[in-house]
Amino acid sequence: MFFQIPLVIILYLVCFSNSLVSNYIPAIGRDLINPADIPRAALPTYSNQIDALQFSKAMSYEVQGDVFNIIFSKYYLNNIVALSTSNAFGAVTHYNNLISLYNEVNNISLVCLNNTIGYINTITKYTNYDTSKFDTISTSINNLKSSIDTIKQSATSLASAMNSTKNSLLPSTPNAATVQVVKDNYDLAIKSVILISNRFNLIKNELSDILSLMPTCKEEVEFYVDSLTSDEDYMGNMNSYLKLIFKNVNTLYSRSLLFTRLKELF
Repeated sequence: MFFQIPLVIILYLVCFSNSLVSNYIPAIGRDLINPADIPRAALPTYSNQIDALQFSKAMSYEVQGDVFNIIFSKYYLNNIVALSTSNAFGAVTHYNNLISLYNEVNNISLVCLNNTIGYINTITKYTNYDTSKFDTISTSINNLKSSIDTIKQSATSLASAMNSTKNSLLPSTPNAATVQVVKDNYDLAIKSVILISNRFNLIKNELSDILSLMPTCKEEVEFYVDSLTSDEDYMGNMNSYLKLIFKNVNTLYSRSLLFTRLKELF
């Protein structure tokens, strides 16, 4: 009895045996391995030097005062704790919650960057025609966004709790000058936590932009598999989508980098 090869496999081999399609190789010459690879791999995706320089300028959005507040928020609350041996200003719980929050921020930011590396390494494999990979990426991004929303809610709750404690302080206990110092430190800590939440909104925007391209990439592969587009058009279109994804991931990287170092700073 002859071994029978399923017709679908024969058709697949006939269709793709002469294919000119090849995988996209990032500028670093290999798959991305760690977050530091992202900006180097993304730079050549800009069409010209002016675009690259404009992007670099846009990435200098960091406001020194904001970065300072985020980094030193721990010390603002620690100052309040140090002003009373009996936790008269209610900062001990807030301090512990802040440390817990920033650990979560640090962890989700690392997961976010590592996942986006996986997305790029998957999408660059143009010769992998399994469209389910785009569904997997979409699910992963939605899960990341949900995790970010949870952390944003924790940040909002912490800011609200600190504000309530601040407003409950009596000016004469123990004295007006000390209470004012406490309130000033609370204001700085509250501002820091709000900055964290606001920055996560920007990160979510980049994730949403990447997510929006997944159905398009999936459709492109389906068209090619169904012989509705040529090798050249398939690779050209995928290159265009990948260029947009690289830009989103690069922006996401720059907005997440500070968060990934919070454990070191704390």
